[in-house]
Amino acid sequence: MIRRSACLVACLWAVVAGAAEAPVSHPPAPQGFRLAQWPAAAPAPDFQLIDTHRVERSMRDYRGLVVIVYFGYTHCPDLCPTELLKLSQVLQRLGAAASQVRVLFISLDPERDSPELLARYVAAFDPALIGLTGSAAQINAAAARFAVQFAKVPQGEDYTIDHSTGAYVLDRSGRLRLVGTENTSIADWVHDLQLLVGASQGRIRR
Repeated sequence: MIRRSACLVACLWAVVAGAAEAPVSHPPAPQGFRLAQWPAAAPAPDFQLIDTHRVERSMRDYRGLVVIVYFGYTHCPDLCPTELLKLSQVLQRLGAAASQVRVLFISLDPERDSPELLARYVAAFDPALIGLTGSAAQINAAAARFAVQFAKVPQGEDYTIDHSTGAYVLDRSGRLRLVGTENTSIADWVHDLQLLVGASQGRIRR
């Protein structure tokens, strides 16, 4: 949802309405997910961005891994650092299974978030986090693929960005499966990632 306006459900169904007309078959989903499940008919999202080393990246680079995508910006005063801290704790709880998970932080503020600044920002939470940015057009396209809404809002002589607050989870095939929110607990994140990774319960560090 955009902060101050509830739109996550509307965004989900907007994606469904825009999905390809031909039916798409998917393998049965594991039972017991605690996070909200993304509609199965929605097309797999993608992006064309650069990482903090200025290497071009797309979702193809992360195939075979479980991927969490979170959109935000480094000047975010509260929600972004809170969510990245939570996700870093989730990776710690996953233990060895965390090697099969990637967390991508996509900046919605290319005007201020250079690759160098993003590198320092994500590393402050966890060295495993990956920062991505690009041109305004590339970021707009990426946000649209994930049904993310955001808006630049003047704030005195500066500005802030209101943005969707979902964290999007893709499985090993690149299919978007789940959406976490600011209210999703660490335990629920660990539970669902465990299902997608296929790690045994005994490997999860408590």
